[in-house]
Amino acid sequence: MALVLQAIILWLLTPSRALGLTFAAYHSQDEIRAFMERMATENPQLVKFQNLGYSDGGRSIDFVSITMGDVEEIPAIYINGTHHGDEKSSTEAALGLIEYLIKNKSEPLVRDLLSSYNLYIQPLVNPDGHASNNRFDANGVDPNRDYAFPGRTDDDAFKSIVIRLVRGLLWRVKFRAALALHSGMEGVLWAWAHSAEPPPDEDKFYTIAKLVARAMSLDQYRQSFSDYPSQGEFIDYAYMSHGTLAMTLEVSRSPSPPASELAGVVKKSVAGIMTFMLSVQDLDRGVLALSRNNSTSKGIIPWAKVQNQSRRSTH
Repeated sequence: MALVLQAIILWLLTPSRALGLTFAAYHSQDEIRAFMERMATENPQLVKFQNLGYSDGGRSIDFVSITMGDVEEIPAIYINGTHHGDEKSSTEAALGLIEYLIKNKSEPLVRDLLSSYNLYIQPLVNPDGHASNNRFDANGVDPNRDYAFPGRTDDDAFKSIVIRLVRGLLWRVKFRAALALHSGMEGVLWAWAHSAEPPPDEDKFYTIAKLVARAMSLDQYRQSFSDYPSQGEFIDYAYMSHGTLAMTLEVSRSPSPPASELAGVVKKSVAGIMTFMLSVQDLDRGVLALSRNNSTSKGIIPWAKVQNQSRRSTH
């Protein structure tokens, strides 16, 4: 993993050779869709553009899948952004990942990853909220509180059409791992959000989160409940229903930082996302050394200190 981090850091320091996409400003939904369609058209053996459905506001909900492998044989990883429409840096981070993977498809590290997994990348879970710069969907539902969890059945959850679409994708694909991109702090969180009970895969979550945090020079990584308790989050549902190693990556302190900071946020985020996926690959290959979580581990921020911080996450 040290070599992986070195490779990613080298990319962070390398000037971008953009594929027609720059991060000097936030992108409109038309620009986002056009970029994904163009990437699929220009790279037909690598990228597949798909429409997942439409929001209550009639906005298209799209994703790309990127792989060099046999989709019938290899597992899949899911990256999504913008459950909360006002967290726009998460949208841009997902776009940056698409650009990075395609631009670097011939690099050994990327080629190996793309040969081993089918990567699903969805920049916009909640396009209506994105359009109105609002946390909620068009009907005032918080998408990342709308999933089922113990004590809430599917019949009582999934009020938002955008979350029903995500649920359908989860059931069809059965993802090996997933990363939900948010913003409002910088940190890495894992299931459970609804309970203080450690998850069965605590060692795996902790180890991967620590590596992602190190790649991004972050000092906050913990079980989501320890950030603050919440019910109905994506990571809990994906992990509970399918055993998906689902985590949250908060990519910037501000939900939508100034455009002048956006390029740096995107590159840092891509480093974290790549580390997440490569760590999952190392785990699956049996070469990831697991370290057990405990409250005194270096890098864990005590809860009392988090409570006193001026900004809290909004995952």
